[in-house]
Amino acid sequence: MAYATVEEFAEFLAPDPVPANAARLLDRASTKLDQLLMGAVYKTDDDGLPLDPALVAVFREAVCIQAQYIDALGDETGAMANVSQMTLGNQTLVRALQVTGKGTPRVSPDLVDLLRANRLLPIRPYTWG
Repeated sequence: MAYATVEEFAEFLAPDPVPANAARLLDRASTKLDQLLMGAVYKTDDDGLPLDPALVAVFREAVCIQAQYIDALGDETGAMANVSQMTLGNQTLVRALQVTGKGTPRVSPDLVDLLRANRLLPIRPYTWG
C-alpha cells in the first residue's frame, strides 16, 4: 500500500503533470521507503500505516520524492543499471557484466536527506530480549 495517493502526488508535482503510471511509481517508492526503514519502530494501524500525523506527512513527502525520482530516471525497474553505453540512432546498447563504481543511485538523494533531517536515518533497530 502506497504512503501517498495519486492526488497527493499531483499536488507535490504541480504544476508538472502526473505520469500515467503514478500509482505504480508510488507503490514502488513506498516499497523502497519500507526497505530503507527496515527495523524502524513506530505505531501503525491495521494496514501497517503510521499513526503519528507528523510521520504520515514525512512518509507522504518521502514517497512523492522517490516516485518523482524513479520517473525522472526513466528506469522504473532498474533494468538499465548495468548499461555502460547506449546509442539511439540504430540502437546500440552495451551492458556491463557488472555495475562498476556507484552508478546511478536507486534512491533519491533528496529522500535520504529528508529521512535524515527527520531523524529516521540511520536506523537503530530495536533488539528483542
